[in-house]
Amino acid sequence: METLKDKYAPYFKIGTAFENYDLVNADLIKTQFNSMTCANAMKFGCLTEKPGEYEFKYADELVKFAKDNNMAIHGHNYVWHNQTPDYIFENTSAEELIETLKNHVRILKDHFGELDSFDAVNEAIEDKSEQYLRDTKWKRILGDDYVSKVFRAIHEVVPNTQLFYNDYNESFPEKREKIVRLLKEMLADGVPVYGMGLQSHISIYGPDLDEIKRSIEAYAALGLRLRISELDVSMYLNNNDKDPEVKMPNPELMKKQADYYGELFKIYRSYADHIDAVTFWGVTDKDSWLNYFPIPGRRNYPLLFDDNGQPKEAFYSVMNF
Repeated sequence: METLKDKYAPYFKIGTAFENYDLVNADLIKTQFNSMTCANAMKFGCLTEKPGEYEFKYADELVKFAKDNNMAIHGHNYVWHNQTPDYIFENTSAEELIETLKNHVRILKDHFGELDSFDAVNEAIEDKSEQYLRDTKWKRILGDDYVSKVFRAIHEVVPNTQLFYNDYNESFPEKREKIVRLLKEMLADGVPVYGMGLQSHISIYGPDLDEIKRSIEAYAALGLRLRISELDVSMYLNNNDKDPEVKMPNPELMKKQADYYGELFKIYRSYADHIDAVTFWGVTDKDSWLNYFPIPGRRNYPLLFDDNGQPKEAFYSVMNF
């Protein structure tokens, strides 16, 4: 059977962001994918909880697997408001926090080598109000231009790494405008932004495919490389606690998902000149993060492979063109 990575070789890499427990699907991963993102294992707070103490065993296992199977490795992430150790913000000045960040980047560089690409900043834009930037400890200490400062600091340490800005709801017009504003401001100021990561946690109900096209065009127009960085297609309308639980098998919903995935990848192929990789957030439906968020234990079925690692209708929709 032809694989995702082979079928899409003329277009872009096909990736998966996965956890150590996903290695039960090792054969599936190495057969279908040629790019890897550590879903959590490279995040600041997953590597260190106390000053001077780093634990690499989980990330090491995933990186070794990727290297053994000739997979590209994308780093995720250096700066985020979540999963960051509290100690780095305690009794510190802006200058000291930047040095702490640079030291963290050096430690990762010394351990893993300089990776080809890395999410420098994750989810800095506020999407719930008219507010521009999300209020975070990074912003409070470093100031309103903290994203630029962070990109510059990271680039000093790893000048050969392609640095990405990564965010969700990136195809909704209001938030897209704010993300484009941030990227334009940084590029105009000579900040070393290489690319934009479109997380693409979306649903069979939307966003509208035309908005996805407009978003790709808006980010590509800035001269940036693009990554579809965390793709999954939820079975829920709003993905909140008001959505009634989906029961499977449901042929109507499976077809709706397959059709949406098919149209989505048709769009991605049409913009392949701008896209480096399309990466799914997870491997199989069984271990998707959406089974635990926003309601722990409520099943979702957002990926191309079912609980047993078998291709779903959506897989064939993506493959048959």
